[in-house]
Amino acid sequence: MAFAGNVDELALLQAVRLKEQVSADVLAEHLGVAAASAQAAYDALLSQGKAAEVSSGRIALTEAGLAELEDQLDAERVSIDEDSIAEVYESFVPFHEEFVALIDTADADRLADLDRRASVVFDDLSAFVPRLSRYQDLFADALAKVAAGDAKWIAEPVIDSYATVWTELRRELLGAAGTPV
Repeated sequence: MAFAGNVDELALLQAVRLKEQVSADVLAEHLGVAAASAQAAYDALLSQGKAAEVSSGRIALTEAGLAELEDQLDAERVSIDEDSIAEVYESFVPFHEEFVALIDTADADRLADLDRRASVVFDDLSAFVPRLSRYQDLFADALAKVAAGDAKWIAEPVIDSYATVWTELRRELLGAAGTPV
């Protein structure tokens, strides 16, 4: 559902929850929207009481925001075929195990290979939960920065590094499959 700044409200709320505290700039980059759109959505969350400022220029969800998010996630899950998303999850598990084993090595070539092979699972997931297709762009952005020689984009926790994006997507997949995170 379009929200202020024409930002998808479910994606917005989930981004704030997953990141715990965010600025409008982080939202713009994570959601792939213009800075003005992210700022309008950020301001609307504050004015509607769905988020509160927790530090200068950073917000976190309030109880009202969390409740709205859970309602929207429940509505989304109703539209997802349980058997199909369970199959996607089962396909993801071996890749996740491989990811966990390789992330500490910071091996860019192995990460790129894993990404290439796991893209089929990401495509399937995006088919069942279209709002998650943005994660493929975030993976590609992180890999491009790694390929350009900036290794922090492999596992740096406070940016949309490959590891951060992977962790968020895994939480999204578990939620879509109705599995506790």
